[in-house]
Amino acid sequence: MRLGFSAKQMLLFVLLASFCFALRVPLRAEEAPESAGAAEAAMRRQLDAPLLFVKRHSYTGIHIYDTYYKWPPGGGGIYVIENPAESPEAWRVRPIIDPTTPETLGAGVYTHPELSWDATRLLFCFKGEPEGSTSIYEIGIDGTNLRRLTDPTPTCHAYQGSLHGQHDVAPAYLADDRIVFLSTRPSGLVPCNNTGVAILHVMNADGSDIHPISVNNVNEFDPCLMPDGRILFGRWEYIDKNALTIQSLWTVNPDGTQETAFFANNMVFPEAILDARPVPESRQVIGTFAKHNSTPRGSIGLVDPRVGKNSLEAITNLEHPDQPDCDIGDSCEPWPLASGSVIFSGRPAGSARNVLEMIDRAGHRFVLHADPDICLHSPMLVKSRPRPPVLADLRDRTARTGRFFVQNIYDGLPGVKRGTVQWLRVIEETSRTSGRTDGPNPYNQTFLISSALAFSAKNFLGIVPVEPDGSAYFEVPAGRAVYLQALDRHGRLVQSMRTFVQAAPGVTRSCIGCHEHKHTAAASSAQVATVLQRSPRTLQPESWGSGLLDYPSMVQPVLDRHCVRCHGGEEGIAHGVDLSGGWTEHFNISYETLTNRCETQLVAYWIAGIDCMNGTALWSSQIFPPRAHGSGMAPLAKQIMSGHDGRVSELSRPERDLLFAWIDTNGVYYGTWDRTASGCAIQNWSAMQKALTEEMRAAGCLECHGQNGQLTYFENDWVNLEHPEYSRLLRAPLMNRGRGYGLAWCRQRRVTPDRQRIHLLWDGYAHAVQPPEAFARHERVLPQRDGEPVVTFASVDDPAYQALLRIIRDAREAALAVPRVDMPGADVIAGTCRQFCPPVPDSRPLALSAALLDGSGVQLSWPQSAGAIGLLFELHRSPTAGFVPDASTRIAQTPLFKLTDWQAPPGRQHYAVVSVSGEQRGEPGYASVEVPVDVPPAAPAGVRVVATSGVVRLDWTAPPGPLAGYHVYRRDADGTEFTRLTGEPVRRSDFSDLQVEPEQRYTYVVRAVSRRETLGEASHEVEATVETVLPPVCTVVLHPEPQAELLGHGTLPGSLHAGATIAEEAVDLRQGGYMTIPHADCFDLTQPLTVVCRVKFEQPGTMPVVLSCGAWNQAGWFIQWLGNTWRWHVGGVDCDGGSPAIGQWIHLVGTFDGQRLQLFQDGTLVAERAGACQLAPWPGDLHIGQYSGGPGPAYQVAGQVKDIQIYHRPLDEYEVQSLVKD
Repeated sequence: MRLGFSAKQMLLFVLLASFCFALRVPLRAEEAPESAGAAEAAMRRQLDAPLLFVKRHSYTGIHIYDTYYKWPPGGGGIYVIENPAESPEAWRVRPIIDPTTPETLGAGVYTHPELSWDATRLLFCFKGEPEGSTSIYEIGIDGTNLRRLTDPTPTCHAYQGSLHGQHDVAPAYLADDRIVFLSTRPSGLVPCNNTGVAILHVMNADGSDIHPISVNNVNEFDPCLMPDGRILFGRWEYIDKNALTIQSLWTVNPDGTQETAFFANNMVFPEAILDARPVPESRQVIGTFAKHNSTPRGSIGLVDPRVGKNSLEAITNLEHPDQPDCDIGDSCEPWPLASGSVIFSGRPAGSARNVLEMIDRAGHRFVLHADPDICLHSPMLVKSRPRPPVLADLRDRTARTGRFFVQNIYDGLPGVKRGTVQWLRVIEETSRTSGRTDGPNPYNQTFLISSALAFSAKNFLGIVPVEPDGSAYFEVPAGRAVYLQALDRHGRLVQSMRTFVQAAPGVTRSCIGCHEHKHTAAASSAQVATVLQRSPRTLQPESWGSGLLDYPSMVQPVLDRHCVRCHGGEEGIAHGVDLSGGWTEHFNISYETLTNRCETQLVAYWIAGIDCMNGTALWSSQIFPPRAHGSGMAPLAKQIMSGHDGRVSELSRPERDLLFAWIDTNGVYYGTWDRTASGCAIQNWSAMQKALTEEMRAAGCLECHGQNGQLTYFENDWVNLEHPEYSRLLRAPLMNRGRGYGLAWCRQRRVTPDRQRIHLLWDGYAHAVQPPEAFARHERVLPQRDGEPVVTFASVDDPAYQALLRIIRDAREAALAVPRVDMPGADVIAGTCRQFCPPVPDSRPLALSAALLDGSGVQLSWPQSAGAIGLLFELHRSPTAGFVPDASTRIAQTPLFKLTDWQAPPGRQHYAVVSVSGEQRGEPGYASVEVPVDVPPAAPAGVRVVATSGVVRLDWTAPPGPLAGYHVYRRDADGTEFTRLTGEPVRRSDFSDLQVEPEQRYTYVVRAVSRRETLGEASHEVEATVETVLPPVCTVVLHPEPQAELLGHGTLPGSLHAGATIAEEAVDLRQGGYMTIPHADCFDLTQPLTVVCRVKFEQPGTMPVVLSCGAWNQAGWFIQWLGNTWRWHVGGVDCDGGSPAIGQWIHLVGTFDGQRLQLFQDGTLVAERAGACQLAPWPGDLHIGQYSGGPGPAYQVAGQVKDIQIYHRPLDEYEVQSLVKD
């Protein structure tokens, strides 16, 4: 077809083409060369400088943010193709640095190259060993003048997270030749993974003056410099949002001021934008669109934020033009050219490794360079670039505060009348630096904070008034990640920021209003000047105080005083709403009631909380309108404001404000980073549920509460472990007259699954993003009290009632023996959070309180406040009033705000508390108390011997009153004196003596120990003879159905998960998945144990767990392939040895005789270790092919497992060899 143009049209076309060429605007697709060959040739001609690239093996793993912990393995280096525009046959390729160059770091992982502005020098990172740290180096482009700029190793002692090392990564030159980079040195920990948080730092060109310029509590990515001198970088955050999808682009000045959302801070897809760089001579930015739970690779795309900072229209996806937000693939590290083409690392179809590719705007792409033995990464042209302007450093690094100026809070609050917002609240999203207790990660939190609501402990720094014109000007502590909340005159939430900023020291940060677009006009200079003439407001505490807000210690007492009498206490459970503090598996009853997703998974109903599970990302990531969540919307807040028909008339304003503030944390439960060695879960919860279910079956309860002989559901609020008699399970079927707390709620009708009331997770934790409509709405389940009551228990003397009560009481005692941090008697391990500006002791004395506890301990406490978090507190004691504290009077030092003195002598005791920060000390605060003489506890009653194998097991009934625990004593058959068996008092009312001989007779007594270490009277004597059970107590059989045959106790069903099947007389895990068997007592370490199995691996996996009924360093046992050896772990002791292999059946035997672990491979003893194992039962299921402490891809067995047996005695070498032959 012939096209005709007039002379004027042709002239216009030529002029337009010339103009586009002059501006070097990229060609549109329809203007691109017609053939792939021509496109390739055109792109090759654009390679007008040497091409630098890295050889390294690509990272594997499941997160984009923890690659610096990986070992891909090492190998490769940094190289240059001197003449990339020529044909590959003529290329001259030379190493800049690798193991063969004169200046070298040897073999390792070389990453993150970045050129100087004149392209004569090169920054890069190097990690030389699998568990080592990563450092930054500089080298000339000619391979000379290698020098080390950083070494983070000296900070490793501060790191308390998972995996190893400290890491300085992703360096880039600033305009003044200083260097911006990411570092984990501050040792913050990712809330959902427990690995180190890498945030922006700056240092001088020689590596000196390293300091952070970010306060993020989760990771940042890939800083580079914009043409205007700002730093462009990726920023992950999830303040009251999901943890999966918000890795957006931000900018910040090199001094850390003016951090500003650049693109996608409220978009779900792409989940992350990595490797971002400005496109030359363009307003666009190029990057890698990547999945969060994946390798740091995906699709190459461009964004133009001026089109819309949260708009799909702003995206051009070069690899998937019809799906702009596509974030899958293996492409990464794009280097944009001014022509519009891009060099990047990609993996073409059929390739096993990443190669260097080029692509143009029309989608033409070709492989530029490949290596058959290793991946190629980080391409860039070695040519000078324009040096951006140097932005002035506005900070005063000696200042402890910065300032915020809000011009008009109502700008961005549609529908909110002027005068509504009375206060601004400032909250710090804290960054944990202290460790965690190993174990499962419920609700996708490695340190449990909430029921998939908030992820971090929140420090309430204070409030400031909003002026009548809507403005606010105030000081905020520097070095903290803070966000603002707008409150009305009642202290209820109007809007929450849900993204953080920092107060740069000595700098005033201004904003226009709520959720402003950064291209909006700023305040007039005259208005700003007028405001800045006045002194900034100082944050003041709220009516209830300031600091960390903890639900069990601060909110529950308010509910206890005003609500529990009717809602869960002695007067009943009004409307079925239980607000009592009975402990549930992870939280307590009232918390689960108030954060219940009773209408939809998206909203915690009573507090209008935002569900922040990964699967609900499309919901949590949006910008909510005013009063759409929190106390401004919450039914609980409305009930409080209405007065609840006069039932909460005595609720004070500070108590009311505290409840509203808690609601606005988005449902924090554990409000501090404190913990105990027992972790966040009640370890025997599942065993208690199982026992209660069996008693319900025997009592006939499953006629209504069951289907096909199985319990329909078990609600967490059926059991009150704090006050067992208040348990709904006991009250609902009990006559509502007479003794006890009967409600007579039961009716003669079957309970259906849709009657379940408590839903923290409707269908488990959803890790993959789903549309909001996937989370169906439900009618809130209301009590049905119509019909005649069916009284199962006529009185509390009913044997079935007593059996259920006994199970709950036993579970309570077991839980209190290893208490969580929210339980009495907890030995609290103080948590810490990152503080770039350490607090300073107040010049005023602390208000110390001293009170006697039951058990005669002295409870010392002093006010918690935002300004005191991070201080240490010295406690002193003296018999002399008004004493001056010194080293001789000091009894303890703690970062907590309370301490119990169990060692106080009788008589009048005087105490002092002194706050300390480094060399600075506050003034002492004083208190006094009269300490009584300690009363020895009563003797334990009902001591008895429990039948078991190869061990003597005792249990008994606890005497009344608080105890430190028990000592157990033994007398041999031919002895005359008792010998104490326990080093420290045991807290459980049972004990297993594993250091006994078969067929020998022993005598035992038990004595209680008070909290003040006073020993009570001995119990009556009991005698025991050790018996041994020879055959296996558990054998896993796979036909006709998978199950466990228990010696003398019937069978337990096996459950296959995910891709697991039964094939070839084995549990087949070659397609993934695992098998579980419900917990049984015979799996526990309360007797000697031998575990036997055969395993055949098809693939090595990461660190697969063959058999598991426990968690590392917590309780129970497991057998694992770890590194190049086996691990037999028993109760906190590792026994490592042997050599795993692929493609062959391996016979494994782990034994434990109470003092010694042995591990056998194919009949040969390969490891042996003695150790004092923790014998506490692990309550979870037996896992085959996975880790019972928290299943995950890293623990997956890719292969088959069979011939599983458990013995209650240690097998000897001869017996093991006989099993191998069998």
